[in-house]
Amino acid sequence: MRILFLYYFLFPFVSQTQSLETGLAEQFFKNKTVAWEKTYSGFWDETIPVQLDLVSDGENCKGYFYFGDNKTKYVLSGTIQNNKLKLDEQDLNSTLTGKFALEMDDQSVRGTWYNADRTYNASISLKEGSPAPATTFWVRSYASKSDPDECMVLIHKDFSDQIAEKFYYKMLNKTLYGTSEIKDDESFHQESNMVDYLQHNAGKLSTWKVNDKRIDINYKLGTIEYTKSLDLVNQVAISQESFADHWMAVDITYPKIDKSGTSIWFKNLIDSFLVVIQEKKRILLSEKPADQSDRMVYRMSIWPQFDFLDDHFVSGIMHIKNSWEESIQSMPFTFDIKSGDLLGESTLMTNVSGFRKFKDAWVNKELNKLKTGSSLDYKSLTVADFSILTLKKEGLSISAPYDLIYGFRQIIIPYSELKDHLSPKYFPL
Repeated sequence: MRILFLYYFLFPFVSQTQSLETGLAEQFFKNKTVAWEKTYSGFWDETIPVQLDLVSDGENCKGYFYFGDNKTKYVLSGTIQNNKLKLDEQDLNSTLTGKFALEMDDQSVRGTWYNADRTYNASISLKEGSPAPATTFWVRSYASKSDPDECMVLIHKDFSDQIAEKFYYKMLNKTLYGTSEIKDDESFHQESNMVDYLQHNAGKLSTWKVNDKRIDINYKLGTIEYTKSLDLVNQVAISQESFADHWMAVDITYPKIDKSGTSIWFKNLIDSFLVVIQEKKRILLSEKPADQSDRMVYRMSIWPQFDFLDDHFVSGIMHIKNSWEESIQSMPFTFDIKSGDLLGESTLMTNVSGFRKFKDAWVNKELNKLKTGSSLDYKSLTVADFSILTLKKEGLSISAPYDLIYGFRQIIIPYSELKDHLSPKYFPL
């Protein structure tokens, strides 16, 4: 599935877009001595592609900023002192639209972009040179061929420099979570400090990529040490797309599964939120004349979280965050990969009403324990809050909506407790 056709729906016209400039020294410092002229490319807010073309006489710095895939163009001017850049951003009508606070080293520039009235800011990370080839993103699951139920590792590459890992270990009968920066693209040697779903420290997981279909792992927790070679069970490509112009920026990542039902579900979900931001932009442009406050009025990110993946199922949550609401919206999904069917309570359970009664009773019991036994503020939650259902290796995860401070607060129902409710068509996993 591709959703690039939405580009023309989101941006029916392209504002102030021109070809990239050459000869910056001649434009900005004619008949003056130039200290350097450089091009940097990278990402705004980790997802939107951007480019900086800069020239400096050693004290002053000028150039152009190209924003998004359509390279909306802005003029930059400011100062440089001790490798620190302070730049104003103006549109092609000389209206102040933003500011940069950046720091340079030998081959990169990092810092923060602000809109003109400083109501929005975003990180910016650039490397010298032309844009690098697009980074691939994916999620992969691994298990032991000799005993697939002994452990499972789920590795999700969702940013160019970060890996998210989930590790199920039968001895603990729980899934642990960790993230780490990518140290080595060849061997993908990762070291992650793990936590459980209650955010308790749960040891360290190290992984090494042996080849495209095998990894070695080492897990340590106190006196426990577990080493194993694991084989690839399944992998899913992650598509990443972005849409950006003067008024708004949208970045979207979603799993690319070549089944009609799965593709349609993700497309419809994404389209439903893109319609909202496009309508907000339309209303804005119809209600007032353009001014500097228009720059980056609306921001939206849509991205996936994966809780389970094998050769039969993929289960997780799509998250939607925008700039006009504080809360993050979360839409759970569980798909039969072989058929492309979306699986809900009516298909996963033999009797939905019986399952719901059992689930509510279990959540109520566990919630009473966690209200005093956890630092994640379970005491503010009720049984009705736990409505987000996903699969995990050890059981069903029932989560309350995402909280900006505590994240997802979960309650796990072990499959062993659900044996009277699970559909034999899909369980055991």
